Amino acid sequence: MRRLTAPLVLCTVMPAFSATPLTVLYDSGDTLPLAPLLEASGFVQEPGDELPPIAPPMDAVLQQQVTVRSPSLTPGAQPRIQVGAGGAHLARPIFLVGADELSLHWLTEHRIRLSALGAVGLVVEADGVADVLQVKRVAGDLPLAAGSGQMLAEQFGLRHYPVLIGPEWIEQ
Repeated sequence: MRRLTAPLVLCTVMPAFSATPLTVLYDSGDTLPLAPLLEASGFVQEPGDELPPIAPPMDAVLQQQVTVRSPSLTPGAQPRIQVGAGGAHLARPIFLVGADELSLHWLTEHRIRLSALGAVGLVVEADGVADVLQVKRVAGDLPLAAGSGQMLAEQFGLRHYPVLIGPEWIEQ
């Protein structure tokens, strides 16, 4: 009877573990949890959802008074940087923009390339809903989220935006 008890307990407990969604995307040893960033950006994973959405629902973001700040990032020229191991694990390229003229011009110039790459955007500086809507108009059908780029700036050593963070390079 004792020999049957352990397998029986394992069979009843294992389904509970297999139903828990996987949350670690990549762990390099200095990885930070992704959940706070996703929650702050409006991503919410409901039980039963297989994958979180690519970007938070922009309508939900726009219903709030939106002011986005990324204190260590400013508009300007960002030198090209080799990404290294961190960028190799990006599911998709990410671009960072603000509502400033430099970002809007850059987004207009690179919109077709960003779309071809399947890049997703993060609006890292905005002074309200009007600014976010302006970036959304210029971005067209590119997926956008609004949130601080502080963690990405620290992770990749960024000082300026607009930038494209790809698997190999950070570039303007």
